[in-house]
Amino acid sequence: MNKFERDMKQLKYLTFFITSLLFVSVFYACEDENGDSKKNSKAPEIHRVFLQDANSKVPDREVAFARLSQTIRLEGENFVGLTKVLINGYSCYFNPVFVSNKSMVVQINRNVPTADVADNVKNTIRLEKGNQFVVYNFEIRAAAPSITRISHTLPQAGEEITIYGTGLADITKIIFPGNIEVTEGITFDGKDGRWCTVTVPAGINESGSILVLGVNGGAYSPAYFNFKEGVVHDFDNVNNHAWNRGAVSNDLSALIPTTGNGPKSQGKYRSLNTAGRTVAAGVPEDAAYFARQNMWEDQLNPLIPGNTPADEVAIQMDIYVDGEWNSGYIRMVAADGWGSNRYCMLYAPWESIGRRIPFENPGCWYTVTFPFSDSKDFEASTFADILAQVQIAVTDKYNQWGPWLCNDDFNDVEAEPTNVVIYFDNLRVVPLTTPTYSDFADEDETE
Repeated sequence: MNKFERDMKQLKYLTFFITSLLFVSVFYACEDENGDSKKNSKAPEIHRVFLQDANSKVPDREVAFARLSQTIRLEGENFVGLTKVLINGYSCYFNPVFVSNKSMVVQINRNVPTADVADNVKNTIRLEKGNQFVVYNFEIRAAAPSITRISHTLPQAGEEITIYGTGLADITKIIFPGNIEVTEGITFDGKDGRWCTVTVPAGINESGSILVLGVNGGAYSPAYFNFKEGVVHDFDNVNNHAWNRGAVSNDLSALIPTTGNGPKSQGKYRSLNTAGRTVAAGVPEDAAYFARQNMWEDQLNPLIPGNTPADEVAIQMDIYVDGEWNSGYIRMVAADGWGSNRYCMLYAPWESIGRRIPFENPGCWYTVTFPFSDSKDFEASTFADILAQVQIAVTDKYNQWGPWLCNDDFNDVEAEPTNVVIYFDNLRVVPLTTPTYSDFADEDETE
């Protein structure tokens, strides 16, 4: 199911659901006007709880638990006139417009406590109406984890990678493509749940998503792990070098780094700003590497559906950083020939929201992701549009693409002299589509 289909499904369901609630609200409002207002003075009752999920096969599912930020529908009696909804003792907003005497919708606020909660309010929903109230026992779980990125998406067996996201505390199992499970040696951020680490097992021959499982549930990564079929240039088995200009090294093969458990170099690679000389501030192009891309259409078209939105497909490459990265950025030129600012995506890990921040060098190779939607020229495109634009560049402009190192101002942050060296390898096009994890066995988790 692509993004458009998901959005339409959600819109269709929400329209139906809101219309239904409005009908019920109007019905009971009319009933009250006809002299049945005594119902409003009765204590509320909760009979059942339903999870509202427009992307589910069962969009209105009766449940025995729900998670933070999820929307639930309460079914019961005497809801009209409610003044407060407390979940685990925390007040949650509800819209009285969508309250009927027998049904109401409320979102479980993401700030509802699940750990440090008094026993008398833990796992409860309390409805208040004047002096009347009801307390309903109902399990409230922490928000499901999520994965925002993986430190290296094309690692070798035995190397340690870090998975970043939210809710990644107490991770007990990680499943790699091909259903290869790891349950030992997993470490995680027990305080904030922002990361977990795992050693890559042997025998991974398939590409796809990584699934993490823990006390908070499960989460999938985007489907870009081990996506070797998308490699369009790697200096070894897939070498489409065209030419380069500026401070770009020749092919290098020495193992880097030589120590540590993190990902290391894989065969041949090259570097931008070879020899680590000082690059002056205000240099719009210090080094540029170009690979041919006339094979993109034939290689990539069968791998990623043409209707995939630009924000669900990206260029990735692996880099190793030497020196202080205090200035300068990578410009990934995807379709050359329309000027240096067109059809390209940028990466500067030392910048955030228009200010300079310290770059935390991991000391090993890591993956950089360039979603095509980061380019204004691609942001409203599909993957078919992107391939078509690339083909125009190949035919009418230049059969070349690749990373540049630039050191001019970035997002209004003034450039400074820098001696950073960026080694790079494994240029590839990958999907960013992410399967939805479900707490329920009847859902197709890979849909």
